Amino acid sequence: MRAVLRTRATQACRLGALLLAVSCAGEKASPDTGISEPVRVQSGQFVPGALPGTPQPDASVVDAGTAPQVIDVNVGDTAVEPGELGLVFTGHTTVNAQATAVRFADLGSGYWVVPVGAPDPSDNGLLTWQLSADFGRDIPPGFHDLLFAAIGADGSSGTQSGISLCVDTPVPDNLNICVPKRAPPAAVLSLAWDTAVDLDLIVQTPSGAVIGGKTATVLPPDAGAVAKTNGVLDRDSNSDCVIDDIDREDVVWQSTPAAGDYQVWVDLFGACSQPSVRFTVSLWLAQPQADGTQRLVQQTPPLASGLLMAAQANGGSSRGLYVGDFVLR
Repeated sequence: MRAVLRTRATQACRLGALLLAVSCAGEKASPDTGISEPVRVQSGQFVPGALPGTPQPDASVVDAGTAPQVIDVNVGDTAVEPGELGLVFTGHTTVNAQATAVRFADLGSGYWVVPVGAPDPSDNGLLTWQLSADFGRDIPPGFHDLLFAAIGADGSSGTQSGISLCVDTPVPDNLNICVPKRAPPAAVLSLAWDTAVDLDLIVQTPSGAVIGGKTATVLPPDAGAVAKTNGVLDRDSNSDCVIDDIDREDVVWQSTPAAGDYQVWVDLFGACSQPSVRFTVSLWLAQPQADGTQRLVQQTPPLASGLLMAAQANGGSSRGLYVGDFVLR
């Protein structure tokens, strides 16, 4: 999904010197690094508090004032994965802006500021801006408005601009949370952990087939209808200690899994120089909603949670720690 937001505003004042932060007439820099914020801007300055400018409740309203304003917001994809890194936003501001600020409308405790760039000769000399955003892993799934404001050298700011992002669920759901008419998988078994180690999820199905680990016996994802009912592993996270910062593996059944007993292991293949790792195994099932659609719902309590020590790393010599089973009927 690609999104472009465009508004119009009166352009006033000549371009001042570029700054790396808001001027002394505006908001002050904060000792808070913003590391725990739901959105973090690479090389940006974090400022606690509400976003400058005036909220725009109706996108059809045109700001005819002379305060700095963000004219457009461009992003390649409005669907965001939890923990996604380096999503690039670009756009333009009026010529009297010195910085662009951004934050979620409903999440976080402050906003990020980046300086505007050079004038765009192909767009009436409007100032360009760009930022690269990292997103937290714990953002609630669903739609959230990301707001933008332009800030002038005197700290003034006009009407805010916004773009709606859809944050996906932590497990694969076929983007059902963003497009409810799109069916989610029938079931997902998910292993998540808190340390950069090579941890493997292993499942034995009622037929005796093994999914996951380094020697799975099921068919690959491109095997068609058979793979949909057998289930497939979506990734081998941190394989051989090549750290990908995902720290999650999921077995996905696109179609209804076979009825019966499913046995589950968690294997510490490699500790990757870490002393220990905490993990959680959870089961998600597609369930009908009041509006007639289906949605993946995490079953409670989790199937298992625990702690593995580095000494338990086995290099795949066994299936590892047996953590339990679940029965599908």
